[in-house]
Amino acid sequence: MNYEPPTIKIMQTVLITGGSSGIGYELSRLFAKDGYRLLWVSKPPEELANAKAKLEQETAGVEIHTLSKDLSIAESTQEVYAWTQSLGFQVDVLVNNAGFATYGNFEDIASEKELALIGVNISCVMLLTKLFVKDMIARDSGKIMNISSAVSYQAIPLMGVYAGTKAFVRIMSDSIYYELKYRKSKVKITTVCPGAIKDTKFQAAAGMQNIRTFSSITTTTPDEVAKDAYRGLKKGKRLVHTGLRYRIGKLLTKITPQSLKMQVIKGEMGKVKLKG
Repeated sequence: MNYEPPTIKIMQTVLITGGSSGIGYELSRLFAKDGYRLLWVSKPPEELANAKAKLEQETAGVEIHTLSKDLSIAESTQEVYAWTQSLGFQVDVLVNNAGFATYGNFEDIASEKELALIGVNISCVMLLTKLFVKDMIARDSGKIMNISSAVSYQAIPLMGVYAGTKAFVRIMSDSIYYELKYRKSKVKITTVCPGAIKDTKFQAAAGMQNIRTFSSITTTTPDEVAKDAYRGLKKGKRLVHTGLRYRIGKLLTKITPQSLKMQVIKGEMGKVKLKG
């Protein structure tokens, strides 16, 4: 009788920014079910602790490590990378999910707030992608998921800087995808573009409680986005548009005149009154 030694399965590690709420938490649940070790980086320490306790109750044996960090500060990305190195874990999957929005007339929003937005939504995503993709390329394995948005395709009055940051994420990630493909690298990068998502803290944080977009027929949920995104990542897809209703709506917008699209957006986004 031939003896075959037992196969030892090495636990893989996923780093998720903003993993303690919304899409990040729902993605964490899916990774945890597949046996991944979770590394979370978010700003609110209390939210991290509560989410960790919740997921540990849901998934037996899940391993979660957390780091409270303000990702709007450029130096924080190097600190995140150093943290993962100190833990001694190889990051097999990077998920750049953390982000927030601003809402209002362009001239009324504080520049400091917009710069923080750019720090989280652009600089953090670019720098973390750059740091971790180098290691992935060196070993010729690894996956990156960058969360963009449906607004990356369209002018969005009252959310111009936010829409611009998400367009940057989509174009940058898509460009890196082709760089990797052309050099025949096994490293994959997937860009996720969700439509408006209900039932998250995102809407309230941006001061958009009364915006009709979040109750329109094309809205989706964090759970639906996470499932679509996770499926796309596992298949090595370049681009994922999440939510069936959003995908149908996107097809319809291709034949809709720009002027009509902007009228619809104007109606959904509401009107912010000018001061004075």
